[in-house]
Amino acid sequence: MTTSSLSNRPARVLFLGTPSNAAALDRWEELQKRLTLAGIETTTAFEGEVHYAILTEDILDGYCTAAEALTLQKLRTQGVTCASTCAGPEQILAALAETSADVASVVPISAARGSTYRHAVSSAV
Repeated sequence: MTTSSLSNRPARVLFLGTPSNAAALDRWEELQKRLTLAGIETTTAFEGEVHYAILTEDILDGYCTAAEALTLQKLRTQGVTCASTCAGPEQILAALAETSADVASVVPISAARGSTYRHAVSSAV
């Protein structure tokens, strides 16, 4: 399980937006399911601590509501890594392990794989 060392709570991944088609919705739901199985809390509300965010392509392209734009601005201000659904669960686990000292994954991820995934997550944004 991935937990925050300060609160002993699971790491939290925010899912922001509404998938625009069936394929995007399937990928969205699959990511939520796999992250939950890995012991990571998923949420659609930006409340409390968030360690990572998955955004729809529309939001990443700037097509969003004022509330979504404000949430995106808050995420960026807080330094939360944001990615599209192209980021896989292993990439998210690697990013969580590398970007926050407060989040420590018990899922073994080698340094070489972590560097590869960090690049992939950066490219996906």
